[in-house]
Amino acid sequence: MRKIIFLLLVCWSMSPAAAQPARVRLFRAEDASARGRFAWEYDADFRYIFDNREFSISQDALIPSGTLNVAVLAPTVGFSYQQSRRVHHRLAVGLELAHDMGSQTWAGLAREPLVWYDAHIQARKGAFEGLAGIFPRRFLEGEYTEAFYSGMCRDTDRNLEGVLLKWRASHFYTELGCDWLGQYGHDRRERFQVMSFGRWDATRWLALGWTGHFYHFACSELAPNVVDNHLLEGWFKMNFAGRTGWQELSLRAGALVGYQCDRSRNRPVDVPFGGDVILTARRWNVALQNETYFGGNLLPLRGMLGPDKKPYTTDLYFRSPCYSGFYDRLELAWTPSLTRYLSMRVAARLHFDAQGFLGWQQQFSLRFSLDALRHRDTLAGRL
Repeated sequence: MRKIIFLLLVCWSMSPAAAQPARVRLFRAEDASARGRFAWEYDADFRYIFDNREFSISQDALIPSGTLNVAVLAPTVGFSYQQSRRVHHRLAVGLELAHDMGSQTWAGLAREPLVWYDAHIQARKGAFEGLAGIFPRRFLEGEYTEAFYSGMCRDTDRNLEGVLLKWRASHFYTELGCDWLGQYGHDRRERFQVMSFGRWDATRWLALGWTGHFYHFACSELAPNVVDNHLLEGWFKMNFAGRTGWQELSLRAGALVGYQCDRSRNRPVDVPFGGDVILTARRWNVALQNETYFGGNLLPLRGMLGPDKKPYTTDLYFRSPCYSGFYDRLELAWTPSLTRYLSMRVAARLHFDAQGFLGWQQQFSLRFSLDALRHRDTLAGRL
């Protein structure tokens, strides 16, 4: 009965300004008419992330209790070159600095180098963007639910190593990226993932799209086996806000199909199916969101041992472990409108499965974007 009440109370929404994810700056409007213009670039992106998880040990919680409390600073320098009215290039190099609060050492302050090339090409019916190198995850603009990437995954693996291609037109957006996660070694597996997202705004109130994640979990010297972990979702989203006083009222429903195969085992291939419904109501920058998953186990190999005697856990699965059967999550979040260069989010989450209450989270995040402060055509983006 409690689940039914939750579903009746809420619908998914985001503000109209946030209906399309805030993008990093392509190039300044005054640069569009210039040819052969060279300019030095600099930026600094700061994030503070707090996420406290409290789950019952007695219920063999799928999500372990604990606290992520980290400050991240990513300064970069580089240059941009306006080749023509339609072609623009950017090159940046930097370093991600991060500190886990309460840590007794500062030895691991420098976490990862950042170096990327970013190209923009304006076509007659759209715009293309391509990135290559090591760049922040915020360049992804697709809507990937936690069936693909958990919040913990996004907050701890903050950069992509590979390429990302984007195409946008008046009513369509798509992206295709590749993230190289591991190089073959003695006890280190070769790993890479391909992610894809597409959205077509069929009408003002209806959008259709897909989300895909294709993961190659390959060999090491100690584990000469390959594991396939793929997931694809087709979805639709309806916006009921219209001319109401709500920022947005919408419903998103999708059908998911997975492909799970450990090629070293004599067991059938797992092809789990499931459905995902997200409902949220948002007004005055306060959102109440409910997500319900029902269907098969999207992590059928979780906990099994590979040939190297290591269990399949977060190295194989980036999604939340709760998508193993019926799962319901209720979230209350406040995202006040501060400035274009400073964004904040405060949230509380309740988790349920078929047996009842699993646990809850308290979250706080803050982001400051120097690039958005320097240029009015840039937003701080998502947290």
